[in-house]
Amino acid sequence: MTDEEFREKYGRDPVKPGQHTKVKVYWDRIIIALILLILLIFGIVKGIMAIVGAIKGSGDDSSSVTDAAVSVSDESSPDESEDDSSQQENISYQFIVCLDPGHGGEDGGATDKSGKRWEKDDTFKMCTRIKEILEAKGVTVALTRNDDVLLSLEEICTAANDSKADLFVSIHRNSAEEKFKGVEIWVNNHEPESDTLLASNLLTALDRVGINENRNVNYGFIGEPQSNYQVNRQTHMPSCLVELGFITNDKDNELLDKNFDAYAEAMADAIIKTAKELGIVDEQGSRLHEGQYLSTKPQWDPATNTYHTEDGDVVYADAIDPNAEDKNLKRTDIPAQQDTQQTDANTDATQQNNADGTVG
Repeated sequence: MTDEEFREKYGRDPVKPGQHTKVKVYWDRIIIALILLILLIFGIVKGIMAIVGAIKGSGDDSSSVTDAAVSVSDESSPDESEDDSSQQENISYQFIVCLDPGHGGEDGGATDKSGKRWEKDDTFKMCTRIKEILEAKGVTVALTRNDDVLLSLEEICTAANDSKADLFVSIHRNSAEEKFKGVEIWVNNHEPESDTLLASNLLTALDRVGINENRNVNYGFIGEPQSNYQVNRQTHMPSCLVELGFITNDKDNELLDKNFDAYAEAMADAIIKTAKELGIVDEQGSRLHEGQYLSTKPQWDPATNTYHTEDGDVVYADAIDPNAEDKNLKRTDIPAQQDTQQTDANTDATQQNNADGTVG
C-alpha cells in the first residue's frame, strides 16, 4: 500500500520503522480528571472521618452521660448528706438520764502520782461534756452536782431518783499500784438485764475508741461481790458505775486526755443506744415507754429503808446467801461499806477490784 493509499484510508501518514509519532496531549481533560480524583479522595477521607467521629462520639456521649450522672450525684451528695445530717440534728430523744460526777468539794477522790490531778475534776469535766453532747440531741440530762460540792451517797441517790431519770451513770477514776490499768464498769449483783446492757454498751463504745485494758463489766462491790455500790443499790432506774481508767496509771491518764471528746461522744452514743434497745424511745427519738423506766433490781423504799421486788416482796438489796433456806431474807454477813478511799491492791484476791470505793 502506497503512502497515498494509507493516507486516504487512515487519514494520517504511515509510521515507518525508526520514526516517532507525535502524540497530542489533552491537558484540559487531564486536569479535570485530577481534580475529580482529588475530590473523590477528599470525599472518601471525610466520610471515613465522619464514621469514626460518629463511633467515637457515641462513646463520648455515653461517657458524658456517665460523667453527667456522676456530676449530678456529686452535686446531690452534699444535699443528701446535709439532709441526713439535718435529720439527725432534728431528732430529739425523749428520755432522761442522770449523770453522777464522782466525789466533789473536800472529797477529791483519788489522785495521780503528782498529787495535782484529782478524780473529782476529771469526773466533773467528763459528765459536763457528756451532758452537752446529749442535750444537743434533745436528751434531758440531770447532774447530781453542778459544781465542786460534796454530796453524801444518800443525797446522790435521792437526786437521781427525784430526777425521774430513765438511766443513771456514775463516773469515777480507779486507783491502785501503777501496774493496774484499764476501764471497768460495775453493776448491781442481781445482774439485771437492763443495767447490764447499759454497762456493756458503754464499755464497748469506750473500747472502740481505745482504752488501756478492758477490765469487763463486773457485779457487786469492789472486793465484796455479795454487796453493791450504793448508787447501784438505791437508784430506781438501770444504773452502772464507770471506772474510767486508773488515775494512778500514766497511760490511762494520757488516753483520757487524748481521747476526752471521743470518750464523751462514745458514752453519749452508748446511752442513746441503750435507750433505743430498752424500748424507751424509737429510732426517731419519740418516747415509747410510759412513765419512768425502772430496773428489775430490788427497788429501794426510802420510807421504810427496805428493798422489794416487782411483786412487792421485801428482799435484801445485796446478793443473798445461796445456801440460805430463806432465799429472800438471808445473806452472808457483809462488812459495812465505808465512805472512804479503798486501795487494797496488794492481795491477789482483790487485784481486779482496786477501784476507789467511796461510792459504796
